[in-house]
Amino acid sequence: MLERQSSLASALAKGGRDGTDGKRRCGLGEIRGWSLLQVAGFPATIAEIERVLPALVGAALPRTVSETVATSVGRIFRTGPEQFWIVGPAAGADAVEARLRQAIPPAVGAVTPSSHSRARIVIDGERARDVLRKGIPLDFDSDVFRIDQAAMSGLHHTPILIHRSGADRYELWAMRSFALSVWEWLADAALEFGYDVAADAGDTSHR
Repeated sequence: MLERQSSLASALAKGGRDGTDGKRRCGLGEIRGWSLLQVAGFPATIAEIERVLPALVGAALPRTVSETVATSVGRIFRTGPEQFWIVGPAAGADAVEARLRQAIPPAVGAVTPSSHSRARIVIDGERARDVLRKGIPLDFDSDVFRIDQAAMSGLHHTPILIHRSGADRYELWAMRSFALSVWEWLADAALEFGYDVAADAGDTSHR
């Protein structure tokens, strides 16, 4: 089996940097070993997808883009009015895709494996929120952007999906071709606080 190559390999190799006080108050990393399946319908068929998909994943679907739901096959994001992402472990993704394709025929919607199309970057630590505030036009107050909420936004002219996956942990989904640019922006914005680098920051999407 071919191994997916990281689009961030050159950046990960550089390691972290100390902040102005000699400490490292953030962590930057890439998350590996995940799968992404996109389920998209049409205005006339989305109701059918919303009817059959909960039984396949074992949970109700997110109602809005900000809501995410943990299911038996991974975490579900609603990325548009007629579109969902199912993010789970790479192991078993083929079986999940096969079940979805059987239940959702082409006339109803499209099930597309999209793991190769995105990079998944994580920033965590006590100053992670301060780094993100420098370039992402969202309210990161903990009472507004809560744990397990998500948002479609932009960073340095690049579209991203950002998911708050922990108290001080945020995951940024960027198109693979722009991932290095996003990483370099984050590293530059984190310089004053200092940061460590993790080549594999772990996947919490299915928890």
